[in-house]
Amino acid sequence: MTPNTHRRPTFVQNAGDLLRLAGPLMLGQLAVVGMTVTDIYMAGQVSADTLAALQLGGSIWAMISLLVIGVMIGNSPIIGTFWGAGQSAKVRFQFQQALWLSIPMSLAVCGAILLGVLLLGNLDISPEVYRIARGYLLPYLITGFMFPAFFAFRSTFEGVGDIRPVMIFNGMAFVLNGILDYILVFGKLGFPTMGGIGAAWATTVVMTFLLLSMAAYGRYAGNMKRLQLYQQFSGPSAAAIAGILRLGIPIALMIAAEVGFFAIIPMMIAHLGANVLGAHAITNNLDSLAYMIPLGLGQALTIKVSHAQGRKDPREARQICLTGFKFVFVLALILGSLKILLRHDFARMFSPEPDVQIIAASLFFFSAALGCFDSMQMATSGALRGYKDARVPLVIQIVAFWVVAFPIAYSLALTDFWGEPIGVFGFWTGLVIAASLASLLMLYRWNVVSKKAIAALDESLNPTTAPE
Repeated sequence: MTPNTHRRPTFVQNAGDLLRLAGPLMLGQLAVVGMTVTDIYMAGQVSADTLAALQLGGSIWAMISLLVIGVMIGNSPIIGTFWGAGQSAKVRFQFQQALWLSIPMSLAVCGAILLGVLLLGNLDISPEVYRIARGYLLPYLITGFMFPAFFAFRSTFEGVGDIRPVMIFNGMAFVLNGILDYILVFGKLGFPTMGGIGAAWATTVVMTFLLLSMAAYGRYAGNMKRLQLYQQFSGPSAAAIAGILRLGIPIALMIAAEVGFFAIIPMMIAHLGANVLGAHAITNNLDSLAYMIPLGLGQALTIKVSHAQGRKDPREARQICLTGFKFVFVLALILGSLKILLRHDFARMFSPEPDVQIIAASLFFFSAALGCFDSMQMATSGALRGYKDARVPLVIQIVAFWVVAFPIAYSLALTDFWGEPIGVFGFWTGLVIAASLASLLMLYRWNVVSKKAIAALDESLNPTTAPE
């Protein structure tokens, strides 16, 4: 006799549940990346130098922020497992430990931003591009200090399956960021014209709004009151913080393995000029915007799988994953088609420079191919996080992006090993190779882990007795 013999949800029911959770997450993520896209759009209207500077500064901030996100994501499946098991007191304790962890992380983020400013000074870029990029990064010292605490709240809310604050507050932040960008970049309503630097100050104001909103939600929202997140506040627990780090650091490094590849491209092509940097910025940021859709599904899979594991129902977890993978594949095909069909329109939208438009339009072919593989990689890695499996996915990412793809990309882009160097197109070719390899290996790993979870449950319920 096996547990959970109740009738299992159909594909349509699972799809509906997943989309109800993933939809708001997608909208919330689109709003977050939409803020960066807004910055790039505004910068493109100022000058090619401003666009190039924000791409450089933005790449440094993206690398830092995603490492923070990766570590804090480790809190979400832990919260989810406690929530699925009905252990509210442990949810509260885990949230408080995430807040304690955010303090040293805030200091580390500020240090990393200052290192990024020093790095910019050693790049082969014009003095004007350096001036703007440096001015763009300095306000992030304030933004970055608040960022880990914001994600301590967010990972907790997502872990219990409450994704409303992610959607609502991020949507409001997107609107606020757009208004502030317009005012500060172009000097409206009596403010000085700050150019690209104004976009960074807009982000600082928005982050302050987001952190205060999340803190208020945790205190006053009806569904959060019973958790009493701020009551019986525990001191820092080395064991609990280590638990977050054990899961979060591999996730952070896994994200860094891919995002680091993206982040290093502007540094390595900076000498090719502002037009190439600007074209890469356009394609990269629109690619990041489209990427938020499969990311939302991946986050939903993390939540649903961790809840199912908390209920000790690995069969339901596997069924949910299969539903999610089918969805993400279809979405990837649709998004890839749109990138190709609208590539010239996207390029014209973000830059009036003809040379920038030509390069960007060509890069959208690579972006379309990348999205098809990267979407599946994101869905499978999200599912594996729900199983608290992060170390093997980390090895997969490192091998795919840095051992296999980076040497190919570098040699194609900047050397004559394969023939005439092809610049930025060589790096995008490497990205496609890396994502395709990673997605296949992640899918194989998920199949092994999910079947192992089912076998372990069956063994615990029907142990074989050794003969006497």
